[in-house]
Amino acid sequence: MLFNFTADIDVNDLKRHMGYFTQGGLGLPDPAWYTRTDAQTRAIVSRYHAYIKQILTLTGTPPEQLDAAAAAVFDIETRIAQASRPLADLRLPSNTYAPVAVAALGKDKQFRKLQLTQFLAAQGVTSETVSLANPQLFAQLNTLLDTLKPEQWKAYLRYHVGAAMAPYLSRAWRDADFQFRGQVLRGETQPLPRQQQ
Repeated sequence: MLFNFTADIDVNDLKRHMGYFTQGGLGLPDPAWYTRTDAQTRAIVSRYHAYIKQILTLTGTPPEQLDAAAAAVFDIETRIAQASRPLADLRLPSNTYAPVAVAALGKDKQFRKLQLTQFLAAQGVTSETVSLANPQLFAQLNTLLDTLKPEQWKAYLRYHVGAAMAPYLSRAWRDADFQFRGQVLRGETQPLPRQQQ
């Protein structure tokens, strides 16, 4: 949930693929939305807070805990966004390509809590090299894991798993997902027929 990991072409050797650690962990599509203060952004962020509460409600969060849980989710996302790179920077392959030795990830204390070498082993990655282009973000994630309370992480994970699965669950989940992601973010007027979804 905190980051993305995918295989893609090694830009220095087009005959092979390599693993890429990239930024993630946000519910809004652009890290800038967490810090911008214009009226349009603030309106979207307000709708996003309501969406977080909807998803948390569907996951079984008690009503009296909703405000605190939603604030906890948004707090973690804001901290991640502050360490994330602007989307425009990610369009250049040179900004997403930074090979590092897998063995070095296990020895690097700034990523210890993330357990990246164990993560790679669980993914079945046997390559000796992966790309990690934003070490500052991963250091921040490691710090967050070390400093934030478990209850805050539980709210964050409950929301993100719920939001990821919402398009595939019952009508209440799909409606909540469409009202925010479909209408607010993508400007759609109605959802696709169920068989096309």
